[in-house]
Amino acid sequence: MEYQNFDAEIADGCARVSLTGPGSPDMGHLCDEFTDLMLRLQEDRAVRLVLIVDGDHSFDFHHNLNDLAENLGKDVGFELLHANDEIARRVVTIISESAKPVVAATRGDIRNMGFGFYLAADMRLATSEATFTAPDLAGGLLPGWGLTYTLPRLIGSSRTLEFLWSGRSMNAAEALSLGIIDRLIEPERWDEELDNLIGRVRSLPQPVVQLTKLGVQQAGVLDATTMLSFDWEGQQQCWASLETADGLKAFAEGRTHHFDTPMDNQED
Repeated sequence: MEYQNFDAEIADGCARVSLTGPGSPDMGHLCDEFTDLMLRLQEDRAVRLVLIVDGDHSFDFHHNLNDLAENLGKDVGFELLHANDEIARRVVTIISESAKPVVAATRGDIRNMGFGFYLAADMRLATSEATFTAPDLAGGLLPGWGLTYTLPRLIGSSRTLEFLWSGRSMNAAEALSLGIIDRLIEPERWDEELDNLIGRVRSLPQPVVQLTKLGVQQAGVLDATTMLSFDWEGQQQCWASLETADGLKAFAEGRTHHFDTPMDNQED
């Protein structure tokens, strides 16, 4: 798989996706490439999880606000804005709907549209050197990228408004305390911690990974009775899977089972 904005390497069940190419990529092109890449990884039976890391540059994407300003009041102006929103919707949705876990990890700065891209991941890691800056609202446009949905659920409504309205940057320690990042890793332990996490996630039976992701996503909108029903139905799916059978056997024997493929797990 060759792309201008991403480099993907698949090894030991993990697809490691690095950000490459120009530091300020064309967002339409980036979206097309990322969508194609994620669809390919979903179909690849050797991939059990997707890890997105900063490579040549950090998570720092932005739309061309100059074009929007120049076309203000013209029909084409709102068409450009709509195209920008569609890019955000496609990227956030394909991460959210991925049956495979998506982990985002950064050692640098998260800025502008890259902030929404980073927050869309199922799990977010960063070093103590990382900083976080949301899209600037000074131009009068909403931040987009689902931030008015994800941020209040992570840090609360008043903190969301303070962060978005102030335009300030947040350091890694504050981001960890608020829940924007899930694990803070010291730079000297970066590779070791990532390898340990990848090893753990890829060793889990895929049905339980997929169903816990789906359950957690629905927990905020479904009541307790419905979620208990979901747990029961999901438990039946896990019980019927070959991967769960292998996992239970390995657990009983005190060993870790390493699965070779992610989807050959259902009984005929």
